[in-house]
Amino acid sequence: MKRNTKGNNHKKRKKNLSEKSNLELAENKNIAPQEKEDSGGSGKKEEECKASEKEEKEKSNGNETQVLKPKKKKILPAVIVTVLFFSILALVYLYGMYYYKYHFFPAQQVNGLACGNFTAEETIRQLQDRYYENYRLVLMDRDGAEVLTITASDAQLEFSIAQEVEEILASQNTFGWIGNFFSKRIREDQTYIAVEFDDTIIEEILVQAGIFDSKNGKKPTDAYISEYLEDINGYEIIPEKEGTLLDRELTVASVCKAISNMDTILDLTDAGCYRQPEITADNKDLQAKLEKMNKLVSAQIIYDWNGEEEVVDGELIHNWLVVDGKEVSIDTEQVKAFVEEKAKEHDTYGKKRDFVTTLGVEVRLPSGAYGWKTDKDAETEALIELIMEGAVTEREPEYISRGWSKGINDIGNSYVEIDLTNQHLYLYKEGELILETDFVSGDMAKGNATPQGVFGLTYKTTDAVLRGRDYETPVNYWMPFNGNVGMHDATWRRRFGGDIYLTNGSHGCVNLPLDMAASIYSQISTGFPIICYY
Repeated sequence: MKRNTKGNNHKKRKKNLSEKSNLELAENKNIAPQEKEDSGGSGKKEEECKASEKEEKEKSNGNETQVLKPKKKKILPAVIVTVLFFSILALVYLYGMYYYKYHFFPAQQVNGLACGNFTAEETIRQLQDRYYENYRLVLMDRDGAEVLTITASDAQLEFSIAQEVEEILASQNTFGWIGNFFSKRIREDQTYIAVEFDDTIIEEILVQAGIFDSKNGKKPTDAYISEYLEDINGYEIIPEKEGTLLDRELTVASVCKAISNMDTILDLTDAGCYRQPEITADNKDLQAKLEKMNKLVSAQIIYDWNGEEEVVDGELIHNWLVVDGKEVSIDTEQVKAFVEEKAKEHDTYGKKRDFVTTLGVEVRLPSGAYGWKTDKDAETEALIELIMEGAVTEREPEYISRGWSKGINDIGNSYVEIDLTNQHLYLYKEGELILETDFVSGDMAKGNATPQGVFGLTYKTTDAVLRGRDYETPVNYWMPFNGNVGMHDATWRRRFGGDIYLTNGSHGCVNLPLDMAASIYSQISTGFPIICYY
């Protein structure tokens, strides 16, 4: 029994201590201790609880601070104020988010317009009004002078900017509106402005301004090749000139483009609005033509034309050029006329000559078949070829016949002089009389007279056989000078000279003693002058 009592008292003490601990814990947490209801022991428990509470109070020195009841009175208002404060902040923040969903941030600018706190509609309207009132395009000429000013009102422009402005507004981070609200940094946005207008209205404005009127400007001129310039012995390209007339199509297109780009100045020169020359100085065909023309006139042909100098160079050639489009050629007829003119001037073939005989008599002789005669067709062709090559050369013209000496007196001082009247022959070399001899010429009675004139030795040969209608005669030395008429030895004759030729002459040839024929043969060559006269 004692154990049990003791045990029960121990349990009660332990329980009281536990209740005391719970009470202290409850006081520290500002909450009331829970009372555990037990059937049949509620009165005792209440008394024990009160005793325990009283005991605790007595143990306190009176200096301990009572915290439970004062704290309960101060915490409640602070929580309420805090909740209210943050609620108001939340409402303000949410309102700001809502507001700046439809309004620009305070420091926002669009295309230079300060549109802080503007709606998109307000911003669009003000931008459109500003552009409509202020926009103008000034057209400038190549001298920097103003040609025409086109206003938005003139051109009936409409400015479409709504989508871009709305996109800028939509791009705002409304969650960060507070930072933007207090920020002083300006946010600048530039947008593309779609300008709407009618091209025909623009063209009408330009036409009415008279900028396409040909009376008000100069037409452009193409680059071209100059006339022949003696100081440079050639040609050069004269550059093109643009003139002052505007190309209607290009100008309308350039003005429309400038307005679309919202440009305020249009330089008509830079925009290429002026009528452009079709051919410029750097044109490849023009350059090629210039090069060919200069090549042709650079040719220089220095002629020795029967002892006279004739120069064919740029001064002549430029008159013969034929320019047809891209082609450059030589006028054949003009070159031929030049050759014919010079041939007529310098040729001696077919011309009569004045000759002073060994006996001092001046006679006028027909040409015969002797002298300088130009092959005009061959020389025309050769000259054209040389010009086309741009050749620089010296030459003689092509000849059909040549004289023994150059010049008008193409006989010179070397010749065979046949005095048909006196039947006497003289051979001169370089003005010196080499030999002289009698001869027998053509039979006058039979009509075989030796023709007079100036001739050139056709050729010479030995051991020839002379044939005619009624004869066939071998000779040792044969020297023809006028067809079948020539000089040869006549071994069948015993006498020469006198008047034999009158009745017993030759068939027209000049019969010579064998030794004289041999000597003459050795002294002359083809073309050597043979002069016959009565």
